[in-house]
Amino acid sequence: MFRISPRRSLLLVLVAFTFAAFPVVMLANHSWNGYHWARQSNPFNVKMGNNVGSLWQTALANASADWSQSTVLNTTIVAGGTRPKNCRPTSGQDEICSARYGNTGWLGLAQIWLTTGSHIAQGVVKLNDYYFSPGSQYDTAS
Repeated sequence: MFRISPRRSLLLVLVAFTFAAFPVVMLANHSWNGYHWARQSNPFNVKMGNNVGSLWQTALANASADWSQSTVLNTTIVAGGTRPKNCRPTSGQDEICSARYGNTGWLGLAQIWLTTGSHIAQGVVKLNDYYFSPGSQYDTAS
């Protein structure tokens, strides 16, 4: 059976979101489907609203630190601007939320909103604690 740790799940969801939201230097078109954050230069900063429970605090900090090593992107963890269960977007940043969203079949979701054209205005990442309660099959270090 495939098991994934909460940290790896967060990283997978955030990496998927990154490829959807941020320019990727390795690719010729530097974006996914043309969507990207507006910026004047590199590196640019993306605020990550902290709406996660204690299970996710270390994973969020590690993801932010890893991404900020890039020459393209810096992330800053800021106070969350929403309630985790609702996980509403905040203009100009990504809200990272964790809650028991239930037996939905998804471990994590990412969503973006666009301004005119292809610029990202805001985003949310939802991490489903239903699957990551202590002792669950996904609560492992491997």
